[in-house]
Amino acid sequence: MVQNATASFATADEALQAAQAARAAGRPLEELASAELATRLAPERNDAWIALAGAAARANRPDIADRAQQRGLETTSDPVQKARLSVDRAWTLVNLGRWAEAAQIVRKPWPELAEDPIARVIQAASLATLGYAAEAAPHLEYATSQMPQRADFWYNLAVAYRALGRLDEARVALDRTVREAPGFLQAYELIGLLKKATPQDNFVPELQAIRRRLQPTPEAARIDYAMFKQLDDLGRTVEAWGVLARATQVMQGVSRYSAAEDAATAEAMKGAFPAKARGAGGEGVRNVFIVGLPRTGTTLIERIIGAHPRAKALGELEAFGRAVKAAADLPFHPYVDVRVARGADRIDWAAVGANYRSEAGALADGAELVTDKMPLNWWYAGAIAAALPDAKILHVRREPMDALFGAFKMPFAPAFDWSYRFEDMAAHYKVYRDLTDHWRATLGDAFVEVDYEDVVRAPDTGVPALLEKLGLSFDEACLAPEKAKVSVMTPSASQVREPISIEKVGAWRTYEKELEPLRALLEQGGWVDAKGDGVRA
Repeated sequence: MVQNATASFATADEALQAAQAARAAGRPLEELASAELATRLAPERNDAWIALAGAAARANRPDIADRAQQRGLETTSDPVQKARLSVDRAWTLVNLGRWAEAAQIVRKPWPELAEDPIARVIQAASLATLGYAAEAAPHLEYATSQMPQRADFWYNLAVAYRALGRLDEARVALDRTVREAPGFLQAYELIGLLKKATPQDNFVPELQAIRRRLQPTPEAARIDYAMFKQLDDLGRTVEAWGVLARATQVMQGVSRYSAAEDAATAEAMKGAFPAKARGAGGEGVRNVFIVGLPRTGTTLIERIIGAHPRAKALGELEAFGRAVKAAADLPFHPYVDVRVARGADRIDWAAVGANYRSEAGALADGAELVTDKMPLNWWYAGAIAAALPDAKILHVRREPMDALFGAFKMPFAPAFDWSYRFEDMAAHYKVYRDLTDHWRATLGDAFVEVDYEDVVRAPDTGVPALLEKLGLSFDEACLAPEKAKVSVMTPSASQVREPISIEKVGAWRTYEKELEPLRALLEQGGWVDAKGDGVRA
């Protein structure tokens, strides 16, 4: 249909006019087809390549956007346009997972864009995603000063401030966000994550008013999750559980989780990676992959290691998954794919390792050791050992009821569709335990484990023991990770700005009665006892 609509265009101008009309009508694929035709009709025209780059971005085709932006850079001599295209391309590269290339571009000074608030917001988005929130914040501060009516600019500034631990400033920016746009739902959600609600300072009435206006959709569920956090902070547990149950019921309706598919993928992984594997160790920076279920303390562990003067925390990289999918000739998405296991013998694991080393090493900034805290990489532990035999895979374990309750009370991406129904949670936990048991038995010293509770209950002994497992000498800075001046972009960003604490241990017991069905399912699996305490392998 799109091809027929564009086939009659004889000139690039006609195709560009059609692309503009399609954009105005909200038809991104038609816009993309028309803009692409314009570049074929007039490949020398810079405006055609720029139109294609924008259309590709709106159609979620960063691969096409990257090609168009490169051609745009080749077909212009205007320094301002070159700068804007370069910054746009950096964001495209971020979305393609080519973070090292993006960092080289976006960390450069671009004086041509000094007075362009839109361009500086795009630059800030790349910097923040890459873990350079301190460099992103000044761009957002300038943008909000020039366009103070843009609620989204204030929100992005709040995200940057929160990543840096500047929580009071983040709250001011969020207050401005909702003043400019009272219906900005993400702002209320982030306010709830900033700090503990008090009777004098909470947003429960506002959240309740917003929720009453919404139909039961995933968007409405996110407001309920935020309201749960506020009500829980206030000790209004009966109300809190009611809104959490309402949120998870909505999310159950859109969940695509299949316990059978989950189990089959794990079995395929065990079959493909029966033992530590195939390649040779590399030179240069040492790699540590921090893995585990969500909400198990992986961010805290990352912060502890990242506080060491010889280490750098790179955040949640997608680089390994992308390298594997590319080697397997599979389209990228950040979730495990059973086809990787089935085609493991045809993958050049040395090339995967070299690809990953290039990406992570370029972001190391001279550190001896870097961490990659992508929790989902517990699926890929065997593949990591195959591609990077000298890497450490640091598995963070937590008491099952705390870990699963932590996931249950948060809205997550589709990779965590198991977290909305007790039966699904128990099924996924079984898969997780079976596969991590396999890695423990087969990967030897590459698979290192740490218990969250050991670290937070006795950091004076738990932290040195953790560092020793990774070949790092003890450093006092690691006992105070909240003081480390690095950014954190995960949902735990506010919590890890507090000193190491046992406050969250046993948090599930506040809702012990409501969570009893989950505890019973886990007891049947042999993972907790009658009191809900975990049973370790």
